[in-house]
Amino acid sequence: MKPLALIIVLAVVLSGCNDLNDLRPPDPNPEIPEATVKTVKDKFPKAEELVFKPILADKIWEVKLKSDADRYTSLVDYGKMWETFKVSPDGAPAVLQESLKKTAFGDGIFTSYSTGYFAAAIPNKLIYNYKGEDYSFEWTGVSPVGANSSAAFDPILYRITTYEISDLPASVKDTIQGTPNMTFIRGHTWVRLDDSKWYYVITTQKVGDRSEGVHLLFDDKGKLRWSSTAFTQPGLPNVPSNIETVPAEIRQYLDSRPELAGYQFERKLVNNVNGLTSYYISVTVGGVSRCLLYFDKDFNLLNKTYVVVLY
Repeated sequence: MKPLALIIVLAVVLSGCNDLNDLRPPDPNPEIPEATVKTVKDKFPKAEELVFKPILADKIWEVKLKSDADRYTSLVDYGKMWETFKVSPDGAPAVLQESLKKTAFGDGIFTSYSTGYFAAAIPNKLIYNYKGEDYSFEWTGVSPVGANSSAAFDPILYRITTYEISDLPASVKDTIQGTPNMTFIRGHTWVRLDDSKWYYVITTQKVGDRSEGVHLLFDDKGKLRWSSTAFTQPGLPNVPSNIETVPAEIRQYLDSRPELAGYQFERKLVNNVNGLTSYYISVTVGGVSRCLLYFDKDFNLLNKTYVVVLY
């Protein structure tokens, strides 16, 4: 049951991507468009104290608002709201805090707690400060008696999906279109808590008489840092380990993290795509917690996700 719960929460997090609703006019106003404000007012007629923050320039905003006695946060574009959460003033539930303390990742502090209000793939979203770093903590909620609930946390606040390559930075577009026989499928903009934006892009590339899926990760400057042919979707590899000896630099990082004490390797992958070497490592702790890590060719950590079973 516990490994299954880990798989379920990981699938929920990775599938919780927000499709870009492109209803913007050809030349949008740099101010908050009237259509965007109207979209909020249509959903929340009593909305006040609206605060907009650009997420994707001239396309998507985060809006914080008050309606009656409650506060909400949401994504909004020119025609819809989604990822809408109701803020809980009481903080994280005691059952969550107590359960988390039993895991390898329990030595942290929740700074906010909100529950899905509408069009939200995740039932509960919190901000969790762990080892001096802030994470977006996504929790499936309290499960029925005898079952486990799950949670995942990483630096990504929003995942926004687009099927138009023009919605991605020019450098990302140029890299993909400049790679022989590569075809764009879709892109995921990872909006991180530090306001940087990384881009996880799924493509296909023809090699001889066959095509294979290639996943690419670009940093906030649009530089390609990681790529792999081993994935069916972000974070879920479909091939067995192919590294016999984990590079010393990666092992040193794993050994330095107190929350990973006693870890066991689950999957060890190295890929070389078009001359770029990349690493993906997943480890388990105590059989009920998992850490997924992406390293570039120089063994720099690019992203990590913790997944835990709560009981």
